[in-house]
Amino acid sequence: MKVFLDTNVWLSAIVFPGLCAELLLALHEGGHDVLTSELVRRETHEVLQRKFARHAQAVLRFDLLWARATGVTDVDEPADDADARLVAAAEQAGAELFVTGDQRVLGWDPRGGMRVVGPREAWGVVTPRL
Repeated sequence: MKVFLDTNVWLSAIVFPGLCAELLLALHEGGHDVLTSELVRRETHEVLQRKFARHAQAVLRFDLLWARATGVTDVDEPADDADARLVAAAEQAGAELFVTGDQRVLGWDPRGGMRVVGPREAWGVVTPRL
């Protein structure tokens, strides 16, 4: 399954133990195709350096995990809405899931069959039920 993680999911996975970190691990271990883009990398670096400077290893940990993901081409428009650009890039790359914690984005209904879901719903989709 192709899964695009929003910047806020990457940040949660890198900085805080819990669901997003487990989701990222499950995606990699389950052989899913984690999609990302240069915009996600730039946004994540900026937030890690600005808000989480005390987490000295966070940027390094992110870079190592991000490098394992499949890079997709960023979309340039709309220039004033990074969220819309990320969703469009995910759609263009054939993602089946766009995972975000952003309530505004969770309400979107993209074209083409891609689902916009929160981390908990994504967890239910990508991990086998016991």
